[in-house]
Formats: sequence, C-alpha cells, structure tokens
Amino acid sequence: MKHEDFRETAFAPRDPEATGTSPLGWFATAARRQGRLSWLVTFACALLLVAVVADGPVRQLARSLDPSVVAVLRAVTQFGNSAWPVGLSLLFLAAATIVSRRPNPFAPEALGNLRSALILVIGSVMISGTIASLTKNMIGRARPPMGPDTQVFEFAMMSFRASWASFPSGHATTATACAIALAVIFPRQAFAWLAIGLTAALSRAFLGVHWLTDCLAGIALGALVSLTLRRWMEARQHKFQVEPAFVLRVSVLGCILALGAGYRLTKEAVRRAGRFLRRAATRFGNGPAPRP
Repeated sequence: MKHEDFRETAFAPRDPEATGTSPLGWFATAARRQGRLSWLVTFACALLLVAVVADGPVRQLARSLDPSVVAVLRAVTQFGNSAWPVGLSLLFLAAATIVSRRPNPFAPEALGNLRSALILVIGSVMISGTIASLTKNMIGRARPPMGPDTQVFEFAMMSFRASWASFPSGHATTATACAIALAVIFPRQAFAWLAIGLTAALSRAFLGVHWLTDCLAGIALGALVSLTLRRWMEARQHKFQVEPAFVLRVSVLGCILALGAGYRLTKEAVRRAGRFLRRAATRFGNGPAPRP
C-alpha cells in the first residue's frame, strides 16, 4: 500500500515546509523509483545525444593524437583484456583451494571470503564479456577505423565480423566489470580501481578503435553485470572484503604447497619409472630361455 501511495504522489506538487525535502532530494527520490524500462529509454536517449554531439569529434581527435600518447593509451587499454583478470583469478583460486585443504594459519571465514571475491571477479568479467561479444556481433555497428567515410550510424546486423562489431566495446565492458569487482573486494582502494577501469574503458575511443558511445555502453553493461552478480552473491551470504596482503600470503603458501606436492609426485613417478626400467632390462638381458 505504501508503494502504491508513493506512485500516486511521487510527481505531485509538494510543500517543502511540510515535507522538508529540497527539489534535489525530490529528484533523487523519484530517480530511485523509476522502472527498468524508464531507465533503459533514458540511457538510450542519452547515448543518441552523445553520438550526435561527440562521436565524430572524438574520432577526429583520436586521429590527431601524438604517437607517444597513443603508446600510453595502448598500455592502459590492456586492463580491459579479460585474459589477465580471469587467468590470475583462477591461479589465486587454485592457491586458496590448496591452502584450505591443508593445515594453515588462516581463518576459514577469511579463505571463504577470498574464494567468493575471486568468483566475483571471474564471473563479472566472463559474463559481461560474453554478453558484450554476442550483442556487438548481432548489432553490427561499423568501427571508426573502417575508413574516412564511415558514418556514425552505420550497421550491418548479424555480420559477425570484427570490423562490424563495435557496439558495445568489449574492452570497456570487461574493464568496468573488473574494476567494480575489485573496488568491492578492496574498498580502501576503490577510487583507484574505478579510475583505472574508466580510463581503460574510454581509451578505446581515444585510440580510434571504438566510438565514444560504444565505450559508454560498455561501461554501463559492465557495471550492471558486476553489481547484479554482487547482489546475487550477497543474497546467498557471500562476503568479499579481503586485504591485499592476505591475498599475497595465501598465494605464496599455495605455491609452496603446490610445489611440494609436485615434487613428491615427480619423485614417486621417477621411482616407479626406474623400477620398471630395471625389470625390463633384467627381462631382456637374460634373453630367451634355452630349448631342451
């Protein structure tokens, strides 16, 4: 009933003295009550306006950048490469799993938080990257480098070619998803991770490989996937906050345990191989038994 009453009165004139709410506060309240379709239409209109105003000028700026600036941007944009966060997270997850199965000085809850954090990173990057890849191939927007006559709104839907897979940017999507996941895991370094993620995402437009609106759409998609996955996991009692030093200690101990286990397995394999070779040498050295 309370929710229905708000819908009836949310946009009705209010008396500031009676409610004590400023116009900005009223706008924030109304924004929180918007439906998903309303937000989708608002975002689409905003992207359209940005495309009209900024996509062309940003492409021209990208073509005029100094080579040294381009080199820096190429290094920054690697943050959006999904291989490194997924690969490192899988290695850290393997280390945490090895440590949790052996006697260790760490609290079980802390190791559980670390596993949840790594799953958040892997899931955010892989889910958002998969959605972005499928979406941009189906939409089929032309990339800016295709030629000087490439238009801002030029499409070849379902082409499944790299030159026609611009919207949304995959790098921008995964960079944002990874940055938000890391900001959730390391809240004391949240601003740093978000700054790195946004810089990497927008670098795709300044490198001239994507339109600015491709990057903005990728940022929105990456944020949506990462925050949705976080909410889904938190509803199932997952916790993510860990300290960087704890991650390092667990990783080092996991590597030591893995190396020790590998050494023992190798030693056992060598011992069995030697036994087999000695038996084979003895059998073939004696030769066939003489006939009576």
